[in-house]
Amino acid sequence: MANELYRHKKSDLVKWVVTLLVGLSLIAAVVALFVKLDRQTSTTTIGGEAYSVGTIDAETGEYAEGDTAIYLRKAITTDGLKCELADDAKIKYQLFFYNADDEFLSASEELTSDWNGEVPEGAENVKIMITPTEDEDGKVSLIEVLGYADQLTVTVNK
Repeated sequence: MANELYRHKKSDLVKWVVTLLVGLSLIAAVVALFVKLDRQTSTTTIGGEAYSVGTIDAETGEYAEGDTAIYLRKAITTDGLKCELADDAKIKYQLFFYNADDEFLSASEELTSDWNGEVPEGAENVKIMITPTEDEDGKVSLIEVLGYADQLTVTVNK
């Protein structure tokens, strides 16, 4: 009888050790999954709320008052910069590159396709100007800002 009780206790110990190992493995797998997902979602998308009505001068990179376009108010990083136009987009856009001291370096041509190109040497930040190609009255109103901004998906690394 004592031998049978000893085997029962030993069997319970083995079950507890196996359960503990399975539990630890499960915790490690969940942690590894979170780390992997965090690395994959290291980009951010710039939303329409970051734009205002106005233009950017292609020669100086400075804000210029106007109602024919919208512009990104604050410069964003060039790290991982990617611009994708919607399939039915009725806009063109231009990129304005600045160095780390916010000094204007250069501007791209007006673009009508996706951009995932090379950033000019020394460029740390970028602003974007979006110009509608089929605006009925030729003027962008505050109501239209989000509609035009949504036609261009801009992503950068966090």
